[in-house]
Amino acid sequence: MAQTPNRGSRMPVPHHRFANSPWRLGGLSVGEFLRRSIQGFREHHLDARSAQFAYYSMLFIAPLLILLIAVLAQLPVEGEIEGLSETAGRALPAGADAVLMRQITDIQEHSTLSLVLFSLLVAGFAGSQLFMTVSRGLNAAYHVVEVRRAWQVHGLALLVTLGAFVLLLAALLLLLVGPILAQWLVDHSFSPPLGLLLNRGFRWSVWGLVSLTCASVIYWLAPSIRLRWSLLTPGSLFATLGWAATSRGFQFYVNNVGRYNETYGTIGGAIVLMVWLYLTGAVLMIGGQINSTIYAGQRDQDGPLPPTDAPR
Repeated sequence: MAQTPNRGSRMPVPHHRFANSPWRLGGLSVGEFLRRSIQGFREHHLDARSAQFAYYSMLFIAPLLILLIAVLAQLPVEGEIEGLSETAGRALPAGADAVLMRQITDIQEHSTLSLVLFSLLVAGFAGSQLFMTVSRGLNAAYHVVEVRRAWQVHGLALLVTLGAFVLLLAALLLLLVGPILAQWLVDHSFSPPLGLLLNRGFRWSVWGLVSLTCASVIYWLAPSIRLRWSLLTPGSLFATLGWAATSRGFQFYVNNVGRYNETYGTIGGAIVLMVWLYLTGAVLMIGGQINSTIYAGQRDQDGPLPPTDAPR
């Protein structure tokens, strides 16, 4: 049942309450859980938040690439830029990957210190806007209003942006280990199919762990409500698996059915990338709505918590 937000108070989740497993869906039946989640996504206009997510993501991508390439170029590792290009080609649909490839090539040719510094400012702004977009959507899903001070929200947004950048950088470096390990296994008389399996399995494991970690941290910090952090929740698992399935499905559609380049010409790749980012935002919002539905169901079972002004 929806609670009327109170601007002067928040409803934290103490560690001794809501101890039941989130996998029990807050005591809701599967049908009721699905109905509430779908209804909440519509009522809270999370589709509009997904569009905002796509917009700020487009603004965030270019400075992110500049910073990644600038950092990778300083590391004593060979093939890091090629690994970044290969990762983009595997993850993105045709057209969208070409847009990023052109960006990477152009950055390598024209990167300067002033461009890196400017990119740092733009990335900080766009990343903060991304976090606050998700925060507003999840606040609506949890039926709370933002009671944190502006400097707290902006500071938290910058920390999350920095954390995501470091995590992505670490993931890209780890992805370089996969082919090296696979080649070592083949060179030492191990089965080539085993090396190929380990290579692909390692890649999926890295991206799965990165996606799961990012989703769980966002669902923990973004809402203006005190929640217990957990790496694996129904929402974070849905976001991870849903993003992988949506990306693959959209990639198949663009490569085999859609004809964006024929329809839109040179901007077809940018449109494909925008649609993919919108789908990514929608999956992230749905995962947050799933967690909030479970939270509301558990709250209805345990009874409302007394309001408190304790800081987050």
